[in-house]
Amino acid sequence: MLAKKIIKVPYLDLRVRDATYKKRLLKKFEDILDHGRIVDGPELKKFEERFASEIGAKFAVGVGSGSSALYLALVSLGIGRGDEVITTPYTWIITTNAIAATGAKPVFVDVLDDFNIDPDSISKAITKKTKAIVPMHVAGHMCDMERILTIAEKHSLYVVEDAAQAYCSSNNGMRAGAFSNAAAFSMNPMKILHAYGEAGVVITNDEKTYKIIKQLRHAGTTRFLKKSQNINMCEYVSLNHKMDTLQAAFLIEELDRIDEIKTKRDVIAKFYDKNIVKIGCSPQEARPSEVHGRYFYMFSCKNRDELFEYLTKKGVECKIFYSPLTSDVKVYKNNNTLDLPMARRLLRNSLSIPMHENMTIEQAKYVVSSIKTFFEAQ
Repeated sequence: MLAKKIIKVPYLDLRVRDATYKKRLLKKFEDILDHGRIVDGPELKKFEERFASEIGAKFAVGVGSGSSALYLALVSLGIGRGDEVITTPYTWIITTNAIAATGAKPVFVDVLDDFNIDPDSISKAITKKTKAIVPMHVAGHMCDMERILTIAEKHSLYVVEDAAQAYCSSNNGMRAGAFSNAAAFSMNPMKILHAYGEAGVVITNDEKTYKIIKQLRHAGTTRFLKKSQNINMCEYVSLNHKMDTLQAAFLIEELDRIDEIKTKRDVIAKFYDKNIVKIGCSPQEARPSEVHGRYFYMFSCKNRDELFEYLTKKGVECKIFYSPLTSDVKVYKNNNTLDLPMARRLLRNSLSIPMHENMTIEQAKYVVSSIKTFFEAQ
């Protein structure tokens, strides 16, 4: 029987509640309206330089979405038709679509019980056609990049991190994205570092790659000092992947408060970590050397489907990631020739519960209490 008092706990709350901060965003909008550089304004370069500095990369290119970021990172390295790219099936579909959009074949390997790609499975899947590895840091938890890089170096493969969920993530002081030849970040409104629309960033330490990505961002063209001349000087087949000046300006403001956001999410996550284990659930664990990026909070448990329904009735909005596995969707099911037992087990048993900066500890206590009540009744 449900308790009388139902507390609504949304999975995310994207409202800007801070009146002072809202004024800062509106002022940024006014500034852009005043100077009129709606695209390729000065705020874009400022954001790119700061983003690169924060990650510890030489170059950053702001683009229109995380999807564009991953696709352009792959294309800039020459990945295309006839190539194979090893990746995880436990991810959002865009990781796989970005690979396929280059003309390359996604090759799926299994994951570990922490939801991230299994390095041993990567080694077994390498063929003469393999050109790159795309690990995805699920929920902001770092993949074992040291082992992945060792494998890549041994076989002369590119590594392109899908760091869409991992802006605040690091291991041994090295930030997500900084491990690879190029890396892709997403700043859509759901992410911990978020724009107020779609936005993404590609980072790299290689100047040649950086210059190619800048051209790919702008329909494959080269921009000259006199921008009204030779606008069709195209060297690569590409589309429009530009970031709006407005999103760059807003992201600068978000960078100024990212530490505060991360701290608030850490408080909720640590409360969950402490209490959910006592209930018999298995949360995603970070290494002692790691800083978890806190994109979302997930765990595995028994009776997942029943728990999902129960929490929904209790007013707790939950999510199930990632169903179906990307290896099982219609367009990719023929790519999968390897067993994926761990990915399938996690898909059956995992659940994501609310964790965001607008959430209160009282709401977190209610979530934990509801989970506890459910399992005590089993």
